[in-house]
Amino acid sequence: MIKLLALIVLLVSSTLGYAEEGRVDWNDLSAEQQRLLKRVEDRWSEFSPEKQKKLLRGAERWNSMTPEQRSQAKTRMQRWKSMDESQKQRVKERFKHFEQLPPEKRKKIRERYQWFQSLPSEEKQKIRKHWKSMTPEQRNNARKKWKDKPNHKHKYKNKHQNHKRK
Repeated sequence: MIKLLALIVLLVSSTLGYAEEGRVDWNDLSAEQQRLLKRVEDRWSEFSPEKQKKLLRGAERWNSMTPEQRSQAKTRMQRWKSMDESQKQRVKERFKHFEQLPPEKRKKIRERYQWFQSLPSEEKQKIRKHWKSMTPEQRNNARKKWKDKPNHKHKYKNKHQNHKRK
């Protein structure tokens, strides 16, 4: 009886410690979560509870993606891995700045990005080439013009719209 009571106390106390830490044991993950997180299995117990939760949210998000979205995510991950630390730092800073913008500005940026992504690849290449050929001053002037125009009409945008109507 005493052994059983000691075992119960031990189990309850270890469970309380587990809940306090907020860690998730690898064996408590579903088979699908384990499959998706297989590459970090050997380090899983070393991760903070926050890191574990972040990885679990990522696995959940991955499961909800379409095959096309997964392909795009893989491309972005490969691009991220190919960056050096200074490039990664710049991306993080830009993202942090983006997150601090008012919702309306973030919405406009997302709309511009979606518009750009909808262009044929030849048009995107033309825009990139033109942008790279500009001086910093010309780029700043172009940014100001885009900010000042409520519907953000641009010569490339108009060409693309006309191309669509044909």
